Amino acid sequence: MQGQSGQVIKRKRLSRQAGLWIALLFAWPAWGQTSMCTDSLTGFIRGQDSRQQTDKLPLPGATVFVREIGKGAVADANGRFSLTGICPGKYTLEYQFIGYKPFVRSVRVPLPDSAAASALLTAENVTLNEVTVTEHRSEAQQLLQTQASLSGAALDQTRGQSLGESLKALTGLYSIQTGPSISKPVIHGLYSNRIVILNNGIRQEDQQWGTEHAPQVDQFLASRLTVIKGAASIRYGSDAIGGVILVEPKAMPTQPGLGGELNVVGATNGRMGVASGMLEGAFGKLIPGLSWRLQGTVKRSGYVRTPAYFLENTSYHENNVSSDVHYDHGPWGAEVFYSRFDTQIGLFTGAQVGSLADLYAAINRSEPLVKPGFSYALDRPYQDVQHDLLKVRAYVSTRKGGTLTATFARQQNLRREYDYISFSGAVNPELSLKLVTHTLDLVWEHSSIKNKRAGVWSGSAGFNGITQGNVRQYLFLIPNFRNYGAGLFAIERYAVNRWTLEAGLRYDYRWLRAYFLNETTKQTYFTTHDWTNANGSLGATYQLRPDLTLTANLSTAWRAPNVADLYSNGLHQSAVAYEIGNPNLQPEQAYNANLVLAYSGSRLSGEIGVYNNLIHNYIYLKPDSVPIIRQRGAFPAYSYTQVQARFQGIDATLTYKLTEKLSLTTKNSLLFAYNQTDHDYLVFVPPNRSDNSLRYDWARWGRLANLYVSLKRFVRSETKPNPCRSESAAEWRGHIHR
Repeated sequence: MQGQSGQVIKRKRLSRQAGLWIALLFAWPAWGQTSMCTDSLTGFIRGQDSRQQTDKLPLPGATVFVREIGKGAVADANGRFSLTGICPGKYTLEYQFIGYKPFVRSVRVPLPDSAAASALLTAENVTLNEVTVTEHRSEAQQLLQTQASLSGAALDQTRGQSLGESLKALTGLYSIQTGPSISKPVIHGLYSNRIVILNNGIRQEDQQWGTEHAPQVDQFLASRLTVIKGAASIRYGSDAIGGVILVEPKAMPTQPGLGGELNVVGATNGRMGVASGMLEGAFGKLIPGLSWRLQGTVKRSGYVRTPAYFLENTSYHENNVSSDVHYDHGPWGAEVFYSRFDTQIGLFTGAQVGSLADLYAAINRSEPLVKPGFSYALDRPYQDVQHDLLKVRAYVSTRKGGTLTATFARQQNLRREYDYISFSGAVNPELSLKLVTHTLDLVWEHSSIKNKRAGVWSGSAGFNGITQGNVRQYLFLIPNFRNYGAGLFAIERYAVNRWTLEAGLRYDYRWLRAYFLNETTKQTYFTTHDWTNANGSLGATYQLRPDLTLTANLSTAWRAPNVADLYSNGLHQSAVAYEIGNPNLQPEQAYNANLVLAYSGSRLSGEIGVYNNLIHNYIYLKPDSVPIIRQRGAFPAYSYTQVQARFQGIDATLTYKLTEKLSLTTKNSLLFAYNQTDHDYLVFVPPNRSDNSLRYDWARWGRLANLYVSLKRFVRSETKPNPCRSESAAEWRGHIHR
């Protein structure tokens, strides 16, 4: 209803469109990078003794680390490593392996040949004491599932955008946008409670069930955004049917002294300004292992503008702070982290209606009645949301016993929604929801075990627990409730020669009790639900050639209905819609399959993936045929219902280097979401898309580095009369090396 720029369509049978997409995929070979930086670092890490009398043997498990971007990789069973999404420039590489001397070298990207990043380590002729090697790696690297990530310069280019908008740079990622600042990430057509967001390792718990409830995460906290595409319930529990988003901060400093970072972002539309600063330090020898970090973000934006006029009351404000203290010394360590996300989001006034006639008139009107000038003012209707997160983590590690990590977190999410007309008092919101969540995670990663066939076993097991309580005030939309959950999981991986195999199992229990007030007797009563579920996964990766890898994954996942699905009954203020729950809903059960072929060559690199996600008892808000009329006015009505749904598609990307400086990139996402119960296409599914770009890089131009010019072209699917619509956009950006 409000200034919606994300395209939400109901699918038709698009035979012409499918033919166009197939032709596009064959015309533009669909492999590519996930970031705007198109170069890669690929090589082999081998070892020999100090007398240089033995053969040069591969070193599986050896590490390479790039100092300038804080990014690393681990060598596979053949000693091969690969780092993608690297910008042109000069980098320092550090190679390490237990029992061998560390090796440091400098390289310039693009590489002159494929062996330029390889390294030969020399064995140390001394008896080593016990050594603990710590690598700052993405948690997702422990899982054998389809993944994509934003980091380094590619992530810097999205600074100032919301989390949902930033992730649109990745193939297979979409967003549902219901305002200039409300953008929900979508993975393969699934969003909201079917996606788990891990904010600094903590499962984000907020009121994310509404299409206009954006994730309360400060994107400036992250040095890497990693997306696991497809069902990932084994490690992350209930709700991870569509995938997982990991918001990962950079490693804490280890060298003594102070460091910092300042980001300033501006945008013409809305005259937005963003400033984010970070200050960090380590105590070094004074207190070995102790480090700290402070971070804050301020964002202001006014009325956004269409080509012809401003949209009234579309301002938004944001103020975020966070602090982090780490102690990592020897075999154990601890962390205390706190963050607060505080935002006020204006809602487009033209979406508010007062009668059935006003509703139909607003739908048919090509332009709003009121066309104001620009302003930063923010008035009713609007959202006011604060999210507080406190995390305490501790770990202990031994050479034979592995690593045991315990993480406790408390979150408080306070959502207040103010209607256009005050019904609860001039200073009170019409809807107030306070959600308090406690989580406890215990994870044990056992030490790697090598067998006689040169195979390596690795894995983890753990427990996840959660408790929640929700308190509402003022008008009714969802009831007060208590929610408990617990899960046990185990994941094991085996790597030998060109093969890597993985299997996982999980068992979950969920309990929900909702509280109501009998309006006649004024007595409180409740209803209770409990569910149990078991899931599993199987995955395999085979290295066809050093530059070609095939990965397959089969997994199941589930999602218990939340209180909004079951018991919504009222006007959702910020959505301007009346929502009706269904207390008879059953848990969703997903069966997911993924197949990905990845290639990394000197000129051509990328990947193509196909997926199929069958979901039994898929829950969604179905639009009712007629609006509902209440004292407040007339509103579109939606009811929660269940069907059997299938989400299937293709993610394909390609990067081809026409010359050393000129590269061509195409990213293509084809998605079909079908309602098998009603034999129709599902509503609220993002369009297919193709993003194509031509980029020219200068390694250095005078005192400037990492300078480039990029021309982009976007193609989106559209409803009749045209199956496809083309939109062109040119983007010019320059980066100064810091």
